Amino acid sequence: MSSVGRNSLILASGTLASRLTGMIRTILLAAAVGTTGIAANAYQTGSSIPQVIYTLISGGLFNAILVPQIVRTLKAENSKERLDKLVTLSMLILLGFTAIIMLGTHAITSIFLSSSWTGPQRALADAFTLWCTPQIFFYGLYTVLGQILAAKDKFGMYAWSSVAANVVSSAGFITFLVLFGNASRQPLSFWTADKIALTAGTWTLGVAVQALLLFIPLIRSGYKFSFSWGFRGIGLRSMGSVAVWSLAITILVQITSIITARIASGAPLAAGDTFGVAGNGSYQNAMSIYILPYSLFAVSLATATFPRISNHIAQRNITAAADIVDGTMRSSSLIMCFFTAVMMAIPLQLSAVFLPSIDGTEMSLLSPIIMSLSLGLPFTSLVLLAQRAFYAFEDGKSPFIIAAVQSALMVIIQVITWLWVAPQHQAVMLGFATSLSYMLCIPVLLVMLYRRFGGAFHVGEFTVSHVKIYLAALITFVAAWGTSTALSQVLNFNPSTAQGRTAWFIAILICAITTVVSFIVYAIILIVLRTKEFAHGLRALSTRFNLTRFSIVEKILNRISPDSSSDSTSTIE
Repeated sequence: MSSVGRNSLILASGTLASRLTGMIRTILLAAAVGTTGIAANAYQTGSSIPQVIYTLISGGLFNAILVPQIVRTLKAENSKERLDKLVTLSMLILLGFTAIIMLGTHAITSIFLSSSWTGPQRALADAFTLWCTPQIFFYGLYTVLGQILAAKDKFGMYAWSSVAANVVSSAGFITFLVLFGNASRQPLSFWTADKIALTAGTWTLGVAVQALLLFIPLIRSGYKFSFSWGFRGIGLRSMGSVAVWSLAITILVQITSIITARIASGAPLAAGDTFGVAGNGSYQNAMSIYILPYSLFAVSLATATFPRISNHIAQRNITAAADIVDGTMRSSSLIMCFFTAVMMAIPLQLSAVFLPSIDGTEMSLLSPIIMSLSLGLPFTSLVLLAQRAFYAFEDGKSPFIIAAVQSALMVIIQVITWLWVAPQHQAVMLGFATSLSYMLCIPVLLVMLYRRFGGAFHVGEFTVSHVKIYLAALITFVAAWGTSTALSQVLNFNPSTAQGRTAWFIAILICAITTVVSFIVYAIILIVLRTKEFAHGLRALSTRFNLTRFSIVEKILNRISPDSSSDSTSTIE
């Protein structure tokens, strides 16, 4: 198993553990504040603002500027001194962002809220935001230290430390529930400082633990951080243009995020029903379910391959870098399209599995949002991987162009949603805005990848493979929908029966059977279409678990492979 495959497995397993504990945290959060109502929407707004800022910093300035320099710094003679300077500079930038957000909490929170929110409602959102804002510093520190560990090929603690954050936060919610019970319909006067600290403050404490744990493997690897205040000689001057483009991307993403938050937070108030219409709370909870396969596979693949791509480009081995990018994107699409097909067929069941503490009405509000977001899974993953490839070239302009096209398309759909879509359906349309905007920018992305790699990236072969994958996913969706519908009817699973322990087990059963049936159908279609990425992936897994020692397995693999070669562009080898 190659280093990419091993590291991807470590990251994926850590992400899986994080998501499982995160699911527990989400269940407890929903039990404490619900998914609809002012308190739920205020908490989701307050807790999402630091995450938005972190995502912008991580995807822009850090991944575009500091991470490539970390890879280069580790090869330098004075690597310790330069790393200290990079980490010190990162901390200063993070502290600056954190301080600015904390000082301007009310103004920034107001940007994300609909104008229909009253003063007391805004004050609650402000309080949640203020308690969550220090997360910006610790999320960023986690990113920087984690990338140093990744460059050193040490992924264990990096992958698993987020579990600690969920454990600490869950402890806070459990304490809240024991002391106060469900507070989704409590008046605004209920939310005093101690209650806000138990919900938002413990989440911030968990994020801090997540970041600080990374110092343990860093020290064990031989690196002991010390503050260094001189920033000359660390290679950032050459990255100035990348910083400008990254800042521009940050602004674009921020605009679309703000529009989404404002429309979603205002929809329930515009409809005159704060508990029966999906708002920002419903949208963010649906997002937490949709993001699971993206973070588990796409982000893990991108994190594991980025250092290798950067190394090949630094050595001017463009063909090798193009092969890694191509293989990673195909592997990602193979996985993401399967999840899209399945998730679009079982949204209600997924809501029941991941949020059993809410009632059937709230689940029915989440379901169409999950469907609309899941449609875009393959495309958001491709954009992520392409952006990482451009950043490895120290190219910030190309990711900006892609982001500009995607953001422009998204804003157009958002404006249409705001002006002409009924409030009851606006949250769903916001999900479609995300999916469609990423989907429609893919042609631009492919042309730019071809030009960036000088023809080493084979767009024709890439397109043929994706046509096969998309066709297989479409047929799989039909099979998944039929299976889940039949099972739901037989087992009497619907919004009115979706709550309770028995319903939870039924939902898990439906999801499990639908997933197994879907995988069988997906595999058969891919084999019939002679999709080499799937055949190579099976061979890689069979080799990993030493199954090829059985002659029958080898014969089957040779039978389904488009060619007799065992070589593979799959990144899981």
